[in-house]
Amino acid sequence: MFAFDSAAYDPDDAFARYCDLYAMGTDVERTADPFFARVRSWRMDRMLLFDREYGGVRHRRRERVAGDGFDHFVLHQVVSGELVGGPHGAAVPVAPGETLLLDTCEAMESGARSVRLITVSLARDAVRAAAGSLDGLHGVRIRARDGALLGALLRALVEQASRLPPGAQPAVTRTLVDLLSIAINPGGTGARSDFYRLEYVRREAAQRAIEARLGARDLSVQDIVTAIGISRASLYRLFEAQGGVNRFIQLRRLQQLRERLDDRACDSQSLADLAPLSGFSGESHAGRLFKQAFGTAPGAYRAASIRGAQDPSIDFMTRRWAHSLTELD
Repeated sequence: MFAFDSAAYDPDDAFARYCDLYAMGTDVERTADPFFARVRSWRMDRMLLFDREYGGVRHRRRERVAGDGFDHFVLHQVVSGELVGGPHGAAVPVAPGETLLLDTCEAMESGARSVRLITVSLARDAVRAAAGSLDGLHGVRIRARDGALLGALLRALVEQASRLPPGAQPAVTRTLVDLLSIAINPGGTGARSDFYRLEYVRREAAQRAIEARLGARDLSVQDIVTAIGISRASLYRLFEAQGGVNRFIQLRRLQQLRERLDDRACDSQSLADLAPLSGFSGESHAGRLFKQAFGTAPGAYRAASIRGAQDPSIDFMTRRWAHSLTELD
């Protein structure tokens, strides 16, 4: 998704750029310790993955909670050093091997003198599938022993993320949900968690069926029902939060088109060539919906993407991050 290294900038400019990078979701302030930050990130199936090292900085999320529309959970798995984080005003030390779980709908803070951590932004229903209930999860600290399997997956994932084929990502997210369930409920999950996990698996199956025929203009609800063997009513319930099945299909087609505009291997293909590959009736249809969804025309988006690939700006990184966050659910 993007990478940032404070060492690439003048020391007086590095912190300002870091603040700009995080400006959409948190307030950032310096501490008395030397500042540094290195971030690598990847957009995956219904989650964002970050490999982060930083120090001399504190993140606070308070007033913006009421207005920015964030609606997901964040997991901080500490690899080395110490993170101090939690609900705002109630931060606690988080040691290597431990994992901190935070709800972006609640005020929070985190900071460190020097820490390396793996951070995951995870869709709310994925966390519900793992825990059974979201009550009381904000600020939960998972012990190293309970989260050992989860931590092993996350450490392996940051090493393999850039080589992971898109088709494998749903299975990885499902495995993460299962291991998070074990970490939160080491004594075993209850029936409610099992129900939500089954719903999550059904939704994933429906997504796979949709992805397999995303380029087919005649893709219908009946095609999906037949492919996964559930009722129409059950299918509609699975995608109710996304505005319905047809709305979800449209959004996925737009996201796929955007991915192709980001893919430099597709630069020789015009929008008229790319639009039908994602199931659109033509260039004008795709262009109108693309601008409605992303606020810019496809041609302008591709031009910005090419510039960003050549010399990534903080604004370009932030827009990619913002788009990815809005698509978590």
